[in-house]
Amino acid sequence: MHTTKPTLSLITVCKNGAATIGRTLSSVAAQQGEGIEYLVVDGGSTDSTLAIVRECSCVDQLVSEPDYGISDAFNKGINRSTGEIVGLINADDQLALDALAFVRTYFADHPEVEVLHGDVLLQDRGRTLKRLKPAGRWWYPWRLVLFNHPATFVRRRVYEQYGLFDTNYRIAMDAEMFFRWMSHGIVIRYVPQVLAIMESGGVSGQQATAGYREVRQAAVRHGYCRLLSTVNFWGKMFGWSVLGYITQYVARFRP
Repeated sequence: MHTTKPTLSLITVCKNGAATIGRTLSSVAAQQGEGIEYLVVDGGSTDSTLAIVRECSCVDQLVSEPDYGISDAFNKGINRSTGEIVGLINADDQLALDALAFVRTYFADHPEVEVLHGDVLLQDRGRTLKRLKPAGRWWYPWRLVLFNHPATFVRRRVYEQYGLFDTNYRIAMDAEMFFRWMSHGIVIRYVPQVLAIMESGGVSGQQATAGYREVRQAAVRHGYCRLLSTVNFWGKMFGWSVLGYITQYVARFRP
């Protein structure tokens, strides 16, 4: 028998996302209900994004004003939200079917868990490319994706105790946050379940070099081996080849 489900706040940040945000809104509207709050933080769109958002009854709060980047927008949403659990879904992503019900039940049944994350389906214009599974801390040098942030849900107290997104990171702010949580021993639980659907070609994909550089910076900052982090960076830059295989081999011997 489940205990009372925690309240949940879902946040979408956007700017000029008219081409895709309708799908995001629809996926949230299909799962709306008591105990679920939905916020949209817009960076000052000049296309029809705001008109689309205002037409959607599932949006509980809309903020539209200039910001200082994605990290700042995330932080605005978190500060304005009220739920015990916080999730982030981008304006070109969608929730998987029944994801919010699953997440709320899981947190209710596992009070020790502070961060929950799952898998993401990567799509290109509706065609599924692959299922993205996260890598653990010690496999970081081999696989860049530590976790999938559209499929990650966090207890509010984690943000309150360990801080919001670092606005110095323009692309890999989610990776820095995850390294931070791991360095503090946060109870993070992975479930092999698709919780979100992500469209390919986002900011991290468009600015891959800068993203890899920020991931390396964040890893070293939070105690990861500088050498392996550097090998990872150059391995990603050159499509892994020999450097990637060396890093994969060394990572097997991490504790």
